[in-house]
Amino acid sequence: FYSDGSTAWDKNHDIMNFNDAALTPSEGQLLGDPSAAQSGMIIPKPLSNDIYYLFTVTNNGNDKGFNVYTIDMSLDGGNGQLIDEDGDGVFFSELQGGGWSEKVAAVKGQECNTFWVVTAHNNQFFSYKVDENGVDETPVISNVSSNIDNRGYLKISPDGTKLVVANQGASNAILYDFKNLTGEISNDETFLAEGFNDNDPYGIEFSVDSKKLYISTVQGFRHGLVGWVSSITNNPQNNPRTYKLFQYDLTATNIPGSQILIHEQTPSDANYPEGGFRGALQLAPNGKIYATIPLAYEDPASFATHLDVIENPTADGTDVVFTKDALFLDGRTSTQGLPPFISSLLLPIDISDNSGTTINNQDLKYCIGDTISFSVTDPDVIAGGSTPEFNWSFNDGTTTTTISTSESLELSNITIANNGIYTLKIDLTNACGDVTEYNATFNVEVFEPAIAIQPNNIFSCDTDGFIQFNLVAEQNATILSGFDPSVDLTFFEVLYFNDLINAVDNLNPILAPDNYTNQDAFLEETIYVRVQNTKA
Repeated sequence: FYSDGSTAWDKNHDIMNFNDAALTPSEGQLLGDPSAAQSGMIIPKPLSNDIYYLFTVTNNGNDKGFNVYTIDMSLDGGNGQLIDEDGDGVFFSELQGGGWSEKVAAVKGQECNTFWVVTAHNNQFFSYKVDENGVDETPVISNVSSNIDNRGYLKISPDGTKLVVANQGASNAILYDFKNLTGEISNDETFLAEGFNDNDPYGIEFSVDSKKLYISTVQGFRHGLVGWVSSITNNPQNNPRTYKLFQYDLTATNIPGSQILIHEQTPSDANYPEGGFRGALQLAPNGKIYATIPLAYEDPASFATHLDVIENPTADGTDVVFTKDALFLDGRTSTQGLPPFISSLLLPIDISDNSGTTINNQDLKYCIGDTISFSVTDPDVIAGGSTPEFNWSFNDGTTTTTISTSESLELSNITIANNGIYTLKIDLTNACGDVTEYNATFNVEVFEPAIAIQPNNIFSCDTDGFIQFNLVAEQNATILSGFDPSVDLTFFEVLYFNDLINAVDNLNPILAPDNYTNQDAFLEETIYVRVQNTKA
Protein backbone atom coordinates (compact mmCIF):
# COMPACT_ATOMS: atom_id res chain seq x y z
CA PHE A 1 0.00 0.00 0.00
CA TYR A 2 1.02 3.63 -0.26
CA SER A 3 -0.12 7.05 0.89
CA ASP A 4 0.31 10.78 0.34
CA GLY A 5 -0.84 11.49 3.91
CA SER A 6 -4.40 12.39 2.92
CA THR A 7 -5.38 9.07 1.30
CA ALA A 8 -4.20 5.47 1.64
CA TRP A 9 -4.34 3.28 -1.48
CA ASP A 10 -3.97 -0.48 -1.64
CA LYS A 11 -1.79 -2.42 -4.08
CA ASN A 12 -4.57 -2.26 -6.67
CA HIS A 13 -4.57 1.56 -6.48
CA ASP A 14 -7.99 1.52 -4.82
CA ILE A 15 -8.72 3.72 -1.79
CA MET A 16 -8.21 1.59 1.31
CA ASN A 17 -11.34 0.72 3.32
CA PHE A 18 -11.99 1.10 7.03
CA ASN A 19 -12.82 -2.13 8.85
CA ASP A 20 -15.99 -0.40 10.03
CA ALA A 21 -18.60 -0.87 7.30
CA ALA A 22 -20.38 2.28 8.47
CA LEU A 23 -17.46 4.39 7.24
CA THR A 24 -17.13 5.08 3.53
CA PRO A 25 -13.57 5.75 2.38
CA SER A 26 -12.94 8.78 0.20
CA GLU A 27 -9.94 10.57 -1.25
CA GLY A 28 -8.44 13.18 1.07
CA GLN A 29 -10.12 11.70 4.15
CA LEU A 30 -6.96 11.38 6.26
CA LEU A 31 -5.51 14.32 8.14
CA GLY A 32 -2.19 14.58 6.31
CA ASP A 33 -1.64 16.95 3.44
CA PRO A 34 -0.15 15.87 0.09
CA SER A 35 1.51 19.26 -0.32
CA ALA A 36 3.57 18.75 2.85
CA ALA A 37 7.24 17.99 2.30
CA GLN A 38 7.07 14.62 4.10
CA SER A 39 3.33 13.99 4.06
CA GLY A 40 3.30 10.34 5.10
CA MET A 41 5.73 7.94 6.81
CA ILE A 42 4.96 4.19 7.01
CA ILE A 43 6.41 2.12 9.86
CA PRO A 44 6.00 -1.65 10.35
CA LYS A 45 4.97 -2.74 13.84
CA PRO A 46 7.88 -4.78 15.23
CA LEU A 47 7.24 -8.54 15.58
CA SER A 48 4.01 -8.25 13.59
CA ASN A 49 3.53 -9.53 10.06
CA ASP A 50 0.40 -7.49 9.43
CA ILE A 51 0.27 -4.17 11.33
CA TYR A 52 1.68 -0.94 9.93
CA TYR A 53 1.52 2.65 11.17
CA LEU A 54 0.98 5.64 8.90
CA PHE A 55 2.23 8.93 10.40
CA THR A 56 0.89 12.09 8.72
CA VAL A 57 1.83 15.76 8.90
CA THR A 58 -0.12 18.84 7.88
CA ASN A 59 1.11 21.50 5.49
CA ASN A 60 2.53 24.87 6.39
CA GLY A 61 -0.79 26.71 6.49
CA ASN A 62 -3.00 24.09 8.11
CA ASP A 63 -3.89 23.11 11.68
CA LYS A 64 -4.47 19.34 11.43
CA GLY A 65 -1.39 18.51 13.48
CA PHE A 66 0.62 15.30 13.61
CA ASN A 67 -1.37 12.05 13.54
CA VAL A 68 -1.00 8.29 13.21
CA TYR A 69 -3.22 5.65 11.60
CA THR A 70 -3.09 1.86 11.95
CA ILE A 71 -3.39 -0.49 8.97
CA ASP A 72 -3.93 -4.26 9.17
CA MET A 73 -2.70 -5.91 5.98
CA SER A 74 -4.32 -9.26 6.85
CA LEU A 75 -7.75 -7.77 6.14
CA ASP A 76 -9.68 -7.36 2.88
CA GLY A 77 -8.00 -10.32 1.24
CA GLY A 78 -4.52 -8.99 1.87
CA ASN A 79 -5.28 -5.51 0.54
CA GLY A 80 -5.36 -4.07 4.06
CA GLN A 81 -7.80 -1.90 5.99
CA LEU A 82 -7.57 1.04 8.36
CA ILE A 83 -8.42 -0.15 11.86
CA ASP A 84 -9.23 1.28 15.29
CA GLU A 85 -6.34 -0.49 17.04
CA ASP A 86 -7.03 0.81 20.55
CA GLY A 87 -10.83 0.47 20.32
CA ASP A 88 -11.60 4.08 21.25
CA GLY A 89 -13.95 4.54 18.33
CA VAL A 90 -11.56 6.78 16.40
CA PHE A 91 -9.46 5.61 13.45
CA PHE A 92 -6.48 7.82 14.20
CA SER A 93 -4.50 9.09 17.15
CA GLU A 94 -3.74 12.80 17.39
CA LEU A 95 -0.15 12.93 18.58
CA GLN A 96 0.12 16.73 18.25
CA GLY A 97 -2.72 19.13 17.43
CA GLY A 98 -2.88 22.47 15.67
CA GLY A 99 -0.34 23.93 13.29
CA TRP A 100 2.69 21.72 12.71
CA SER A 101 5.79 21.39 10.57
CA GLU A 102 5.96 19.35 7.37
CA LYS A 103 8.78 17.25 8.79
CA VAL A 104 8.85 13.55 9.81
CA ALA A 105 11.58 10.90 9.56
CA ALA A 106 12.25 7.45 11.00
CA VAL A 107 15.14 5.15 11.85
CA LYS A 108 15.68 1.82 13.59
CA GLY A 109 16.35 2.10 17.30
CA GLN A 110 19.40 0.68 19.04
CA GLU A 111 17.16 -1.54 21.16
CA CYS A 112 15.88 -4.68 19.50
CA ASN A 113 12.58 -4.37 17.63
CA THR A 114 12.24 -0.60 17.91
CA PHE A 115 11.90 2.39 15.60
CA TRP A 116 12.06 6.10 16.32
CA VAL A 117 9.71 8.41 14.43
CA VAL A 118 10.87 12.02 14.74
CA THR A 119 9.07 15.26 13.94
CA ALA A 120 9.74 18.88 14.89
CA HIS A 121 7.96 22.12 15.75
CA ASN A 122 9.32 25.52 16.78
CA ASN A 123 12.49 24.75 18.77
CA GLN A 124 11.56 21.22 19.82
CA PHE A 125 11.99 17.72 18.43
CA PHE A 126 9.45 15.01 19.26
CA SER A 127 10.64 11.39 19.09
CA TYR A 128 8.00 8.64 19.19
CA LYS A 129 9.07 5.11 19.99
CA VAL A 130 7.46 2.26 18.06
CA ASP A 131 7.91 -1.26 19.42
CA GLU A 132 6.00 -4.56 19.66
CA ASN A 133 3.42 -2.81 21.87
CA GLY A 134 2.68 -0.19 19.22
CA VAL A 135 3.25 3.57 19.22
CA ASP A 136 4.22 5.15 22.54
CA GLU A 137 2.20 8.35 22.32
CA THR A 138 4.33 10.09 24.95
CA PRO A 139 7.26 11.51 22.96
CA VAL A 140 10.82 12.14 24.00
CA ILE A 141 11.08 15.93 23.67
CA SER A 142 14.41 17.58 22.89
CA ASN A 143 14.77 21.34 23.14
CA VAL A 144 17.23 23.10 20.83
CA SER A 145 18.37 26.69 20.53
CA SER A 146 17.12 27.49 17.04
CA ASN A 147 13.59 27.50 15.73
CA ILE A 148 12.85 24.87 13.10
CA ASP A 149 11.11 26.13 9.98
CA ASN A 150 7.92 24.34 8.95
CA ARG A 151 9.09 23.84 5.36
CA GLY A 152 11.95 21.66 4.23
CA TYR A 153 12.99 18.10 4.93
CA LEU A 154 14.14 16.29 8.09
CA LYS A 155 16.40 13.25 7.68
CA ILE A 156 18.17 10.83 10.04
CA SER A 157 21.38 9.11 8.98
CA PRO A 158 21.13 5.36 8.25
CA ASP A 159 23.42 4.57 11.19
CA GLY A 160 21.12 6.52 13.54
CA THR A 161 23.75 9.00 14.78
CA LYS A 162 22.94 12.24 12.91
CA LEU A 163 19.82 14.30 12.19
CA VAL A 164 19.50 17.26 9.81
CA VAL A 165 16.71 19.75 9.20
CA ALA A 166 16.36 22.04 6.20
CA ASN A 167 14.95 25.40 7.25
CA GLN A 168 13.77 26.96 4.02
CA GLY A 169 12.40 30.12 5.65
CA ALA A 170 15.55 30.68 7.71
CA SER A 171 17.86 29.96 4.74
CA ASN A 172 19.92 27.35 6.57
CA ALA A 173 20.18 23.68 7.46
CA ILE A 174 21.17 22.46 10.92
CA LEU A 175 23.02 19.24 11.77
CA TYR A 176 22.48 17.57 15.16
CA ASP A 177 23.63 14.43 16.95
CA PHE A 178 20.89 11.83 17.39
CA LYS A 179 20.80 9.05 20.00
CA ASN A 180 19.01 6.03 18.58
CA LEU A 181 18.87 4.41 22.03
CA THR A 182 16.90 7.17 23.75
CA GLY A 183 15.49 9.22 20.84
CA GLU A 184 17.21 12.37 22.13
CA ILE A 185 18.59 15.08 19.86
CA SER A 186 21.59 17.02 21.12
CA ASN A 187 21.74 20.80 21.10
CA ASP A 188 25.18 20.96 19.44
CA GLU A 189 23.98 22.74 16.31
CA THR A 190 26.15 22.85 13.17
CA PHE A 191 24.83 25.33 10.62
CA LEU A 192 25.12 24.44 6.93
CA ALA A 193 24.19 26.05 3.61
CA GLU A 194 23.78 29.48 5.17
CA GLY A 195 26.13 31.43 2.91
CA PHE A 196 24.88 34.43 0.93
CA ASN A 197 24.89 32.46 -2.33
CA ASP A 198 23.79 29.13 -0.88
CA ASN A 199 20.08 30.05 -1.17
CA ASP A 200 17.24 28.30 0.74
CA PRO A 201 17.72 24.62 1.76
CA TYR A 202 14.85 22.22 1.06
CA GLY A 203 15.91 18.64 0.19
CA ILE A 204 18.25 16.60 2.39
CA GLU A 205 19.76 13.13 2.21
CA PHE A 206 22.60 11.07 3.69
CA SER A 207 24.78 8.62 1.82
CA VAL A 208 24.20 5.02 2.79
CA ASP A 209 27.44 4.93 4.84
CA SER A 210 26.26 8.02 6.79
CA LYS A 211 29.52 9.84 5.95
CA LYS A 212 28.27 12.27 3.30
CA LEU A 213 25.35 14.70 3.44
CA TYR A 214 23.58 16.27 0.46
CA ILE A 215 21.45 19.44 0.59
CA SER A 216 19.47 20.97 -2.26
CA THR A 217 18.61 24.68 -2.26
CA VAL A 218 16.61 27.15 -4.32
CA GLN A 219 16.78 30.91 -4.77
CA GLY A 220 13.31 32.15 -3.85
CA PHE A 221 9.86 31.11 -5.08
CA ARG A 222 8.38 30.55 -8.52
CA HIS A 223 4.70 29.88 -9.23
CA GLY A 224 4.98 28.92 -12.88
CA LEU A 225 6.75 29.42 -16.15
CA VAL A 226 6.71 32.86 -17.74
CA GLY A 227 3.10 33.78 -18.58
CA TRP A 228 1.57 31.38 -16.05
CA VAL A 229 -1.74 32.54 -14.52
CA SER A 230 -1.64 31.43 -10.89
CA SER A 231 -4.60 29.92 -9.05
CA ILE A 232 -3.29 31.06 -5.66
CA THR A 233 -2.19 34.65 -6.25
CA ASN A 234 -2.96 37.56 -8.55
CA ASN A 235 0.70 38.50 -8.67
CA PRO A 236 2.61 35.30 -9.48
CA GLN A 237 6.39 35.14 -9.40
CA ASN A 238 7.26 33.48 -12.71
CA ASN A 239 10.94 34.37 -13.14
CA PRO A 240 13.39 31.42 -13.32
CA ARG A 241 15.20 30.47 -10.11
CA THR A 242 18.60 28.96 -9.34
CA TYR A 243 18.83 25.41 -7.98
CA LYS A 244 21.95 24.12 -6.24
CA LEU A 245 23.02 20.75 -4.81
CA PHE A 246 25.81 20.60 -2.21
CA GLN A 247 27.77 17.80 -0.57
CA TYR A 248 29.20 17.92 2.97
CA ASP A 249 31.78 15.52 4.41
CA LEU A 250 30.57 14.49 7.87
CA THR A 251 33.99 13.04 8.73
CA ALA A 252 35.70 16.42 8.23
CA THR A 253 36.88 18.47 11.19
CA ASN A 254 35.20 21.50 9.65
CA ILE A 255 31.96 20.16 8.20
CA PRO A 256 30.62 23.53 6.89
CA GLY A 257 33.99 24.11 5.24
CA SER A 258 33.78 20.80 3.37
CA GLN A 259 30.94 22.10 1.19
CA ILE A 260 31.27 21.21 -2.50
CA LEU A 261 28.84 22.22 -5.25
CA ILE A 262 27.73 19.04 -7.04
CA HIS A 263 25.14 20.42 -9.45
CA GLU A 264 23.68 23.80 -10.35
CA GLN A 265 20.83 24.96 -12.58
CA THR A 266 20.97 28.70 -13.06
CA PRO A 267 19.10 30.74 -15.71
CA SER A 268 22.38 32.30 -16.82
CA ASP A 269 23.51 28.84 -18.02
CA ALA A 270 22.40 28.10 -21.59
CA ASN A 271 21.80 24.48 -20.55
CA TYR A 272 19.23 25.52 -17.93
CA PRO A 273 17.50 28.71 -19.10
CA GLU A 274 14.52 27.90 -16.82
CA GLY A 275 16.80 27.25 -13.83
CA GLY A 276 15.29 24.91 -11.24
CA PHE A 277 12.95 24.88 -8.25
CA ARG A 278 13.03 23.23 -4.83
CA GLY A 279 12.97 19.44 -4.75
CA ALA A 280 13.52 16.40 -2.56
CA LEU A 281 16.46 14.02 -2.35
CA GLN A 282 15.90 10.34 -1.53
CA LEU A 283 18.29 7.46 -0.86
CA ALA A 284 17.30 4.25 -2.65
CA PRO A 285 18.06 0.57 -1.89
CA ASN A 286 20.70 0.58 -4.65
CA GLY A 287 22.72 3.15 -2.69
CA LYS A 288 22.07 5.93 -5.19
CA ILE A 289 20.32 9.18 -4.29
CA TYR A 290 17.47 10.33 -6.53
CA ALA A 291 16.56 14.00 -7.00
CA THR A 292 13.45 15.68 -8.30
CA ILE A 293 14.04 19.14 -9.79
CA PRO A 294 10.86 20.78 -11.10
CA LEU A 295 10.99 24.25 -12.57
CA ALA A 296 8.16 25.85 -10.56
CA TYR A 297 5.49 25.26 -7.93
CA GLU A 298 2.05 24.91 -9.56
CA ASP A 299 2.41 25.03 -13.35
CA PRO A 300 2.06 21.46 -14.76
CA ALA A 301 4.34 22.40 -17.65
CA SER A 302 7.10 22.98 -15.09
CA PHE A 303 6.94 19.56 -13.43
CA ALA A 304 9.86 17.13 -13.84
CA THR A 305 9.48 14.38 -16.45
CA HIS A 306 12.63 12.63 -15.20
CA LEU A 307 14.43 12.00 -11.92
CA ASP A 308 18.10 12.91 -11.64
CA VAL A 309 20.60 10.66 -9.86
CA ILE A 310 23.68 10.98 -7.68
CA GLU A 311 25.32 7.78 -8.90
CA ASN A 312 27.98 7.37 -6.18
CA PRO A 313 26.94 9.33 -3.08
CA THR A 314 29.68 7.87 -0.85
CA ALA A 315 32.44 9.34 -3.05
CA ASP A 316 34.34 12.51 -2.26
CA GLY A 317 32.73 15.58 -3.78
CA THR A 318 35.12 15.99 -6.71
CA ASP A 319 34.51 12.35 -7.73
CA VAL A 320 30.71 12.42 -7.46
CA VAL A 321 28.81 11.60 -10.66
CA PHE A 322 25.51 13.46 -11.09
CA THR A 323 23.35 12.25 -13.98
CA LYS A 324 20.72 14.65 -15.25
CA ASP A 325 17.44 13.10 -16.49
CA ALA A 326 18.62 9.64 -15.48
CA LEU A 327 15.20 8.04 -14.96
CA PHE A 328 12.31 8.71 -17.35
CA LEU A 329 8.94 8.68 -15.57
CA ASP A 330 7.13 7.25 -18.59
CA GLY A 331 4.66 10.09 -19.07
CA ARG A 332 4.22 10.80 -15.36
CA THR A 333 5.68 13.83 -13.62
CA SER A 334 7.33 14.67 -10.32
CA THR A 335 7.03 17.91 -8.41
CA GLN A 336 8.82 18.80 -5.18
CA GLY A 337 8.58 15.60 -3.14
CA LEU A 338 9.75 11.99 -3.13
CA PRO A 339 8.37 9.22 -0.86
CA PRO A 340 10.34 8.96 2.42
CA PHE A 341 11.63 5.63 3.76
CA ILE A 342 13.08 4.34 7.01
CA SER A 343 16.69 5.26 6.33
CA SER A 344 18.31 2.40 8.24
CA LEU A 345 16.59 -0.21 6.04
CA LEU A 346 18.42 0.97 2.91
CA LEU A 347 21.67 -0.94 3.08
CA PRO A 348 23.65 -1.90 -0.02
CA ILE A 349 26.93 -3.76 0.39
CA ASP A 350 30.15 -3.01 -1.49
CA ILE A 351 31.68 -5.73 -3.69
CA SER A 352 35.28 -5.77 -4.91
CA ASP A 353 36.99 -7.65 -7.72
CA ASN A 354 40.47 -9.25 -7.75
CA SER A 355 42.15 -5.84 -7.69
CA GLY A 356 40.27 -4.68 -4.58
CA THR A 357 38.34 -2.05 -6.57
CA THR A 358 34.71 -1.52 -5.55
CA ILE A 359 32.54 -2.49 -8.50
CA ASN A 360 28.96 -1.77 -7.41
CA ASN A 361 26.72 -0.68 -10.30
CA GLN A 362 29.70 -0.78 -12.68
CA ASP A 363 29.96 -2.18 -16.20
CA LEU A 364 32.94 -4.52 -15.98
CA LYS A 365 34.81 -5.61 -19.10
CA TYR A 366 36.88 -8.79 -19.31
CA CYS A 367 38.45 -10.97 -21.96
CA ILE A 368 37.49 -14.51 -22.90
CA GLY A 369 39.55 -16.92 -20.79
CA ASP A 370 39.94 -14.59 -17.80
CA THR A 371 39.38 -15.87 -14.27
CA ILE A 372 37.89 -13.32 -11.90
CA SER A 373 36.63 -13.34 -8.33
CA PHE A 374 34.29 -11.10 -6.36
CA SER A 375 33.85 -10.67 -2.62
CA VAL A 376 32.52 -8.26 0.00
CA THR A 377 34.84 -5.26 0.23
CA ASP A 378 34.60 -4.85 4.00
CA PRO A 379 33.64 -8.10 5.80
CA ASP A 380 33.27 -6.14 9.07
CA VAL A 381 30.04 -4.65 7.69
CA ILE A 382 28.33 -8.02 8.04
CA ALA A 383 30.12 -9.13 11.20
CA GLY A 384 28.42 -9.39 14.56
CA GLY A 385 25.30 -11.29 13.56
CA SER A 386 24.65 -14.95 12.96
CA THR A 387 26.25 -16.62 9.96
CA PRO A 388 25.15 -14.58 6.96
CA GLU A 389 23.38 -16.26 4.07
CA PHE A 390 24.83 -15.43 0.66
CA ASN A 391 23.02 -15.67 -2.65
CA TRP A 392 24.76 -14.82 -5.92
CA SER A 393 22.40 -14.67 -8.89
CA PHE A 394 23.00 -14.20 -12.61
CA ASN A 395 20.66 -12.63 -15.16
CA ASP A 396 21.61 -13.35 -18.77
CA GLY A 397 18.91 -11.06 -20.11
CA THR A 398 16.33 -13.83 -20.24
CA THR A 399 16.36 -15.67 -16.93
CA THR A 400 17.76 -15.18 -13.43
CA THR A 401 19.40 -18.13 -11.69
CA THR A 402 21.27 -18.67 -8.41
CA ILE A 403 24.86 -19.54 -9.21
CA SER A 404 26.48 -19.64 -5.76
CA THR A 405 25.72 -19.49 -2.04
CA SER A 406 29.34 -18.99 -1.02
CA GLU A 407 30.79 -15.84 0.50
CA SER A 408 32.78 -15.08 -2.66
CA LEU A 409 32.14 -15.75 -6.33
CA GLU A 410 34.73 -17.01 -8.82
CA LEU A 411 34.20 -17.12 -12.57
CA SER A 412 36.84 -19.29 -14.26
CA ASN A 413 37.84 -19.26 -17.93
CA ILE A 414 34.95 -16.96 -18.78
CA THR A 415 33.22 -16.86 -22.16
CA ILE A 416 30.61 -14.74 -23.91
CA ALA A 417 28.02 -16.79 -22.01
CA ASN A 418 29.09 -14.95 -18.83
CA ASN A 419 27.72 -11.64 -20.15
CA GLY A 420 24.98 -10.37 -17.85
CA ILE A 421 23.98 -8.84 -14.52
CA TYR A 422 25.29 -10.31 -11.26
CA THR A 423 23.59 -9.66 -7.93
CA LEU A 424 24.66 -10.49 -4.39
CA LYS A 425 21.99 -10.70 -1.68
CA ILE A 426 23.05 -11.20 1.93
CA ASP A 427 20.56 -11.98 4.68
CA LEU A 428 22.12 -11.17 8.04
CA THR A 429 20.40 -11.94 11.32
CA ASN A 430 21.53 -9.66 14.14
CA ALA A 431 21.47 -10.23 17.89
CA CYS A 432 17.85 -9.04 18.00
CA GLY A 433 16.77 -11.71 15.56
CA ASP A 434 16.12 -9.09 12.87
CA VAL A 435 17.00 -10.09 9.34
CA THR A 436 18.71 -7.32 7.37
CA GLU A 437 19.03 -7.70 3.63
CA TYR A 438 22.08 -6.30 1.85
CA ASN A 439 22.21 -6.03 -1.94
CA ALA A 440 24.77 -5.25 -4.62
CA THR A 441 24.74 -5.47 -8.40
CA PHE A 442 27.27 -5.23 -11.23
CA ASN A 443 27.33 -5.96 -14.96
CA VAL A 444 29.88 -8.13 -16.78
CA GLU A 445 30.75 -7.92 -20.47
CA VAL A 446 33.17 -10.46 -21.97
CA PHE A 447 35.12 -9.73 -25.14
CA GLU A 448 37.48 -11.55 -27.47
CA PRO A 449 41.02 -10.87 -26.18
CA ALA A 450 43.50 -8.98 -28.32
CA ILE A 451 46.37 -10.97 -29.83
CA ALA A 452 49.51 -9.50 -31.41
CA ILE A 453 52.01 -11.54 -33.43
CA GLN A 454 55.43 -9.96 -33.74
CA PRO A 455 56.30 -9.38 -37.41
CA ASN A 456 59.74 -9.73 -38.95
CA ASN A 457 62.17 -6.87 -38.62
CA ILE A 458 62.41 -4.42 -41.53
CA PHE A 459 65.79 -3.78 -43.15
CA SER A 460 66.07 -0.92 -45.65
CA CYS A 461 68.81 1.20 -47.21
CA ASP A 462 68.70 4.70 -48.63
CA THR A 463 71.13 7.43 -49.57
CA ASP A 464 69.95 9.98 -46.99
CA GLY A 465 68.92 7.53 -44.26
CA PHE A 466 65.21 8.45 -44.27
CA ILE A 467 62.62 6.10 -45.74
CA GLN A 468 58.84 6.17 -45.85
CA PHE A 469 57.06 3.02 -44.61
CA ASN A 470 53.45 1.89 -44.96
CA LEU A 471 53.28 0.03 -41.67
CA VAL A 472 49.58 -0.72 -42.10
CA ALA A 473 50.00 -2.48 -45.44
CA GLU A 474 53.29 -4.15 -44.56
CA GLN A 475 52.63 -5.31 -40.99
CA ASN A 476 48.93 -5.42 -39.98
CA ALA A 477 48.16 -8.75 -41.62
CA THR A 478 51.01 -10.46 -39.79
CA ILE A 479 50.25 -8.78 -36.46
CA LEU A 480 46.61 -9.97 -36.61
CA SER A 481 47.40 -13.45 -37.93
CA GLY A 482 47.11 -15.08 -34.50
CA PHE A 483 43.29 -14.87 -34.36
CA ASP A 484 41.03 -17.77 -35.07
CA PRO A 485 39.54 -17.38 -38.57
CA SER A 486 36.05 -17.19 -37.02
CA VAL A 487 36.88 -13.96 -35.15
CA ASP A 488 35.59 -10.74 -36.71
CA LEU A 489 38.69 -8.57 -36.99
CA THR A 490 36.58 -5.50 -37.74
CA PHE A 491 36.52 -4.72 -34.03
CA PHE A 492 40.30 -4.85 -33.56
CA GLU A 493 42.60 -1.96 -34.30
CA VAL A 494 46.39 -1.88 -34.61
CA LEU A 495 48.16 1.17 -33.21
CA TYR A 496 51.86 2.02 -33.58
CA PHE A 497 54.02 3.90 -31.06
CA ASN A 498 57.60 5.16 -30.78
CA ASP A 499 57.63 4.55 -27.01
CA LEU A 500 56.79 1.48 -24.93
CA ILE A 501 55.23 3.46 -22.08
CA ASN A 502 52.93 5.27 -24.50
CA ALA A 503 51.96 1.96 -26.06
CA VAL A 504 51.01 0.53 -22.66
CA ASP A 505 49.10 3.69 -21.69
CA ASN A 506 47.63 4.15 -25.19
CA LEU A 507 49.01 7.67 -25.50
CA ASN A 508 50.45 9.52 -28.49
CA PRO A 509 50.17 6.87 -31.21
CA ILE A 510 51.86 7.42 -34.57
CA LEU A 511 49.20 9.45 -36.39
CA ALA A 512 49.92 8.28 -39.95
CA PRO A 513 51.37 4.76 -39.78
CA ASP A 514 50.59 4.27 -43.50
CA ASN A 515 53.06 7.05 -44.31
CA TYR A 516 55.70 6.85 -41.59
CA THR A 517 59.26 8.13 -41.89
CA ASN A 518 61.91 6.88 -39.49
CA GLN A 519 63.03 9.48 -36.97
CA ASP A 520 66.85 9.19 -37.14
CA ALA A 521 68.96 8.59 -40.22
CA PHE A 522 71.07 5.42 -40.40
CA LEU A 523 70.00 4.31 -36.87
CA GLU A 524 68.07 1.31 -35.69
CA GLU A 525 64.56 2.18 -34.53
CA THR A 526 62.06 0.17 -32.49
CA ILE A 527 58.34 0.51 -33.19
CA TYR A 528 55.86 -0.74 -30.57
CA VAL A 529 52.49 -2.18 -31.56
CA ARG A 530 49.26 -2.21 -29.56
CA VAL A 531 46.26 -4.31 -30.61
CA GLN A 532 42.96 -3.55 -28.89
CA ASN A 533 39.32 -4.57 -29.09
CA THR A 534 37.36 -1.41 -29.86
CA LYS A 535 34.20 -2.86 -28.24
CA ALA A 536 35.89 -3.44 -24.89
